[in-house]
Amino acid sequence: MPQTGTEQQVVLILCGLVGAGKSTFAKALETHYPRFKRCNQDDLGDRRLVEDLARASLAAGLSVCIDRTNFDSQQRSHWVKIAREFPGVAVWVLSFNISYDICSQRLASRLDHPTIHGYEQGLSVLDRMAHNFRPAAFYEGFDRIYRIYETKPDYSRDEIAQLLNAISTSPPPPVFVQRRPPASTPRRAFTH
Repeated sequence: MPQTGTEQQVVLILCGLVGAGKSTFAKALETHYPRFKRCNQDDLGDRRLVEDLARASLAAGLSVCIDRTNFDSQQRSHWVKIAREFPGVAVWVLSFNISYDICSQRLASRLDHPTIHGYEQGLSVLDRMAHNFRPAAFYEGFDRIYRIYETKPDYSRDEIAQLLNAISTSPPPPVFVQRRPPASTPRRAFTH
């Protein structure tokens, strides 16, 4: 079995547009690695409830996977702050850099989303998220950032292990990294 590189506790923050495959990954992660607790706002209904679940899971010695769009530094800052409440907890980002077109196609066939009801509503959310999305950066306080450009309809245990290992062995932040945003943060464009 491949090494996962997750012997320590981790707050794994997923980032990406609606339809990018975050929840598919997060559900497989929790299934194959129960020491990861999936914390999902669509299921819980409120960010504060997600924060409570993340804190309780970390206090119980589990790692957490924050399954939300986390489209900008302000959205992601909540999870970094919570991780820092627990000494020794690593903060990783898995960024789903999936094109707008692929996300749109997935929304067309999605019938079971808890908060998005119908393709038109999904497109409206996708447009807003694509416009507001800012890529994760080390100045936000992350220990690792890993980007993927393809997702799967399902993940095996070995595929999850390989991804976790890739994140854990990805380059750490540069020693000189600023812990605040630069004067103007560049936008991440998604192609239509």
